[in-house]
Amino acid sequence: FMDNNQVFAKILVPVDGSEPSFHAAHIASNIASKFNAEITLLYVVVSPAQYEYINLTGLVTPKQIDKIIQNVKEESKDWFNKIEDMVKKENPNIKLSTKVIVTGVAIYGEIIQYAEKESIDLIVIGTRGKSGVKKLLLGSTASGVVTYANCPVLVTK
Repeated sequence: FMDNNQVFAKILVPVDGSEPSFHAAHIASNIASKFNAEITLLYVVVSPAQYEYINLTGLVTPKQIDKIIQNVKEESKDWFNKIEDMVKKENPNIKLSTKVIVTGVAIYGEIIQYAEKESIDLIVIGTRGKSGVKKLLLGSTASGVVTYANCPVLVTK
């Protein structure tokens, strides 16, 4: 038996700086208000051609990985801030956290793994991200998340 107040306690919003991802965050914020839920903004970036960072031993050094992650965090800071401002304006009590993951695999795989690990109750994702092709109903990331996620997925237009 599900306690109705706790249906969506933890909401995950994958963001990438695109308009659809800001819109998804906006909708997640409305849902979070109703359920008194917490929101995690997740930015997953596929490591740009990992071999570029390989040193002579054939391994990526922790320092190089740190540098990649620093760059990615810089890139996402403005989006995170923009969304945080919007959410706080609508509901100052919402608990909001941000997470950045650099991955070598498909972005949707990373999103799903994170959602499982963190026991996410709902994923809110835009139909298309930055690299979206207008003709496609769903971008490859949204499509992968819808197909494989273990929790409900709300795809926002």
